[in-house]
Amino acid sequence: MKRRAIIIVCMFVLMLAAGAIAFYEVSRPVLIAIDPVSSKPNEVVSLFGRNFGEQPGHVLFDAAPLPSPAVLYWSPQLISIRMPHGVDTAIVRIQTRFGLSNPLMLADAAKIPEISKSAPIPNIHPVISSMQPTTNAQIGKPLIVSGDHFGDPEEGSAVFFTRIASVSTLALDDPANFIEVNSADKLVEVWTENKITVRVPDGAENGFVFIRTKRGPSNVYPVAVSRAMGRTWKGETAKYSIEQRIAIHVAASLPEGQLSLFLAKPPNQANQNAQIEVKRGAEYLVADENNWQEFRLGQADASKGKIEIVRGLQVDVSEMRADLASSSLQGIDSPWPAFLASSLAADTLVPSDDPTIQAAALAIQKKEKNPFRQIVLASQWVSSNVKLNDKSQGLSDEALVALKHKAGGTRALALLNCAILRALGIPAVPVAGFLATGDNRLIPHFWGEYYLTGMGWIPFDPLLASGYVPQQFSGGFSDRLIYYRGIDNRHIAMSRGYRLLPAVSREVQKKQKVSWSFFEYDELSLGLSYSSTWDIAMISWNANP
Repeated sequence: MKRRAIIIVCMFVLMLAAGAIAFYEVSRPVLIAIDPVSSKPNEVVSLFGRNFGEQPGHVLFDAAPLPSPAVLYWSPQLISIRMPHGVDTAIVRIQTRFGLSNPLMLADAAKIPEISKSAPIPNIHPVISSMQPTTNAQIGKPLIVSGDHFGDPEEGSAVFFTRIASVSTLALDDPANFIEVNSADKLVEVWTENKITVRVPDGAENGFVFIRTKRGPSNVYPVAVSRAMGRTWKGETAKYSIEQRIAIHVAASLPEGQLSLFLAKPPNQANQNAQIEVKRGAEYLVADENNWQEFRLGQADASKGKIEIVRGLQVDVSEMRADLASSSLQGIDSPWPAFLASSLAADTLVPSDDPTIQAAALAIQKKEKNPFRQIVLASQWVSSNVKLNDKSQGLSDEALVALKHKAGGTRALALLNCAILRALGIPAVPVAGFLATGDNRLIPHFWGEYYLTGMGWIPFDPLLASGYVPQQFSGGFSDRLIYYRGIDNRHIAMSRGYRLLPAVSREVQKKQKVSWSFFEYDELSLGLSYSSTWDIAMISWNANP
């Protein structure tokens, strides 16, 4: 019996030892890449990897630790150092309390022979020589990239930011690992041969930046993104299968008669991904833009009598929340950045220049300077001054009409919330779509998104946050106040913000069939006598943790 107890104790000790060894192996620092691999004394060198730890350890050059002033930045995936003097080549390792990393080589660029300038260079890749800032970069703030051979801002030229913090520099060809900011994007403010100024996009993580042009990719350069303002995160995803069906009955047509139907495309954004399949009527598709599709029928189609267009929508929606460091939030720089200008100015939907809206914003600003608390006060102002009538869901449910009559539907109240935020200097866009119920129904609904520097776009539902619960809707946040800084996966966005469609002549008749498109019109007809029905239904959905 005593012998058996000794054996059990020994086995237990061995299991503990094996577990400890496995833990230390998994926790051991790993050095993935050094950029640049050759550097001159005092230049910044970046070490990429994992398991570096939150607290600084040691950077070893040929087993000798660098002095602490030479270590500029330390995070679990990125370390920035200054290249020391007197180093020709060195074996670099990271040392933490969990052990030593694998070795990588670093060389002094001044000791490497230069390529003869007379030698032909058939294809010069872009080169990043410096970047400001490399630490504490913020979502929405400018990042200045200096170097050479960036070329002109042409098609195919782009800046890439790490999307996944632990991604290796070896994974540059996988687009899922990076956020691509095209040179024509409004986030890009300057693009010259030697300098690029780009705003840090939503979703950028600690890692690196590189440039790609028609000549190929640049070297990678490290960047650490500050989370001092907080961060957004995604939760459970729900997958929806939706069918949209439009039936057109043509009675008669003039020789040049035609009918155009404009259908919104569900937006792809941080918490939603949508795919569209035209199941019926693809022969009528004449325009497929980023936000809408146009189907056009001519006089030749009139003889068919009834025509159907059917689209299948596969939409994945994730719960999204923002954890805010409220006291650290900042306002938007003046003058407005180009990529936010349209979400700060008044437009057809969002009357942020209305005197009553301006006065409400001024009163809020006198009470509160913090952007997030201003957002909450704006919602409270709307719910206090405009009574919700959830039966009013038509296109006549406009913000200023509701403000005048002190009553309006969810569309008008969502637009008023966005209007006050814009008047406060907080970028905001309205969102139209549906709430999904557990019994496969779609309830038309409206909400919005606002933008905070350092955080990016944050979806919010001011109506649900104020306590409104549509009939037969359940499955949202149990704490309604979360809707001030997040959205559940039951919100299916169909249209985001004001969308301008092609201009038309006075002779053309405009009609609107659905309120959730945010279009000026959904149907355009000329010389065609017809009737139409628009239906949309959820076929199925499921939630995946």
